[in-house]
Amino acid sequence: MAADQNAKALIAGFRLLFGQKVALLFQWIDDIGRIAMDSGRPVFFNAQAADARCSGLLSPRPEELVPFVQNWSGPRPLRLCGGGTTSRAAVAHNWTLDLQTHFKRLDWQPADQSVWIGAGCRMGEVLDALLPCGRTVAAGLSGLPGLGYVLTGGMGPLSRQVGLAVDQVLEIHGVWGNGSPFALSRTADSDSFEWRGLCGAAPFLGVVSELRMTTQPLLPMWVEQQVVSPDQLPELMLQAEAADSGASLQWHWESSDAVQLLRIADFPWTGAQKITGLHQLPPLRGSAPMPSRSHTEVVGLLAPAVADSWGRLMPELCRVLHHRPHPGCSLACQQLGAATQQVAVEATSFVHRNAEWKPWITAAWTPGDAPGQRLSLAWLEEVWQILEPICPGVHLAQFHDHLPFHDRELEAAFGSWLPELRKLKQRLDPSGTLPTL
Repeated sequence: MAADQNAKALIAGFRLLFGQKVALLFQWIDDIGRIAMDSGRPVFFNAQAADARCSGLLSPRPEELVPFVQNWSGPRPLRLCGGGTTSRAAVAHNWTLDLQTHFKRLDWQPADQSVWIGAGCRMGEVLDALLPCGRTVAAGLSGLPGLGYVLTGGMGPLSRQVGLAVDQVLEIHGVWGNGSPFALSRTADSDSFEWRGLCGAAPFLGVVSELRMTTQPLLPMWVEQQVVSPDQLPELMLQAEAADSGASLQWHWESSDAVQLLRIADFPWTGAQKITGLHQLPPLRGSAPMPSRSHTEVVGLLAPAVADSWGRLMPELCRVLHHRPHPGCSLACQQLGAATQQVAVEATSFVHRNAEWKPWITAAWTPGDAPGQRLSLAWLEEVWQILEPICPGVHLAQFHDHLPFHDRELEAAFGSWLPELRKLKQRLDPSGTLPTL
């Protein structure tokens, strides 16, 4: 009750205009489902987001989304929560738009074997729902992310065969940051800046409520996990670059002297284990114990086929991995290429079509440990600096507008497309309702 009174007091000064009627913001929010942050509702999978003391969550129903965005006068930018895995889904003293509660649409379309996915669905739920249909989608290594996985690019074990998840999108519905609803399709709008912006940079421009994407046949896969020494990585990556598009390599640097490999392919080989689909993928970490609950920030990089250049970086990488400030600090990587490189750069906001590898750096620290946080973020930037000569691109799967390298990430993520993307942002979200670009 006290939390409810505090929330009302915090926003009592904000007002919204509905036609000729003026209503207190908290009265309207109560009607569409305000959620107190101490309610214990498991919205945020990400620990940092779950621990943030944001002012509250807003849970409009689909028919209320347009007037909600049109009339929002609270703190900006408004944060979005679909899958709940990003660290910035919740921010202290700001409001978060919860899409998990009322945007759970999952509709199989047998006519063209596509699927409608609501913004509140996690990719694991999509995989499970498609199993009876004998179909699957180009999901990633984890089933936890929501539509943000698709809308920021979406890469996984099927990417080398069918392309990025965003390349499979057929229709997108939602509301722009200025409050105007939209319903775009690849057939009618693929040449527009709006379509290109939504396919890779949607969270900056609008609130996507649902999308329709193609599916693929559910076929068996073969996987193998193996532990190798770091100095073996360059040769293994070189072999993977020459492999068929039906195979991909993923790895996770678990400790200073051990790297966990995960090989995935659509054909068997000695030592491989058969699985029926992505829903049965083993964890990339293998059997390594998970560190205690921690806060994290993740930066994803993108590199062309330069496996032979990794060798000269290994001494420096071994040094920094040996001196990790927290057990959860890590370096991992997954393979792209083949089909992902066959789409024109101008087709989406994912401009790094020459990318063969996505390394990602995770900084971790114990909740409440401010010095540890600074050390781990400094460690992340050190690893980034070592990799940057061969990894010039950024995959902006998470936003870091709260960190000093946000502008650097934007430049590396969108390149020469960024000026036009900013013009699009100014037109479609002039008040900055959504995260800054």
